[in-house]
Amino acid sequence: MNSFYNIHIILAEVKKSLKIILCYPMEIVYWCIFPIFWAVPFIFQGNALVGGMKSEAFSELTGTAEFMPYILIGAVLNTYVLSALYGMSNSLREESYWGTLELILGSPCSKIPILLGKALNEAITSTIFAISQVFICIVIFGLKIAINQILPIMLIVILLMLGLYGLSIALAGITIQIKQSRSLIHTVEYLFYLFSPVRYPVDINPWTKTISLIIPLTYALIVVRGITLLNKGLIDLWQNVVILLLMDIALIVFGYYIFFYIEKRARKSGIISTY
Repeated sequence: MNSFYNIHIILAEVKKSLKIILCYPMEIVYWCIFPIFWAVPFIFQGNALVGGMKSEAFSELTGTAEFMPYILIGAVLNTYVLSALYGMSNSLREESYWGTLELILGSPCSKIPILLGKALNEAITSTIFAISQVFICIVIFGLKIAINQILPIMLIVILLMLGLYGLSIALAGITIQIKQSRSLIHTVEYLFYLFSPVRYPVDINPWTKTISLIIPLTYALIVVRGITLLNKGLIDLWQNVVILLLMDIALIVFGYYIFFYIEKRARKSGIISTY
């Protein structure tokens, strides 16, 4: 019976969250389009600097001379980062705006199904956004993805999402304590943006290369680009896949521990009911 009720809670949370986002159709359009167009200036800049769409210096760092698909793939996968951070981490702050946070945290049900429902909702919406962006990349920018590459890419995306949601759950817990999420989310977002190979190869600088090793997005990008741009298989990239899986486990355990520790502390201090 507990399993049945937990599934009901998860589905109810997904239904509620989807209803809310459908009330703001322009936000859906925004996330479907603008992450791709954020990458366009980098493409134009690269074209202006090297006088074309290929660069031998770029090839020495990445294994491919074509920097446009490299940047576009980074933009699409970065959508999951942005969606997880803004959606999942900010979800409890939004509950406090709506006046429902105290009811959720004070309810007798387990908080794990609630968090899983929010994570599942973010997975659904992020995938819709990513599919729309891939379609734009294929039609407008000529990005090529073979049919046999889809399943390996989906596996890597799932692994990336697991790690991101573990991190986002921890950030959601911290949000309960500090009552503010924007600055925290922006800080993590910019760290990912700077130290992961989203727009450029991190090998260009020893600091970015070193710090990128502790960010799950780095390994997801290496594998997806290896599959799509270098025609490699998962077997050829197994080390990155294993590292990504281990980081997922660590982040999920860390995220749940931080969330429940802070939630318990917030209950005792009474901070939940304050602004």
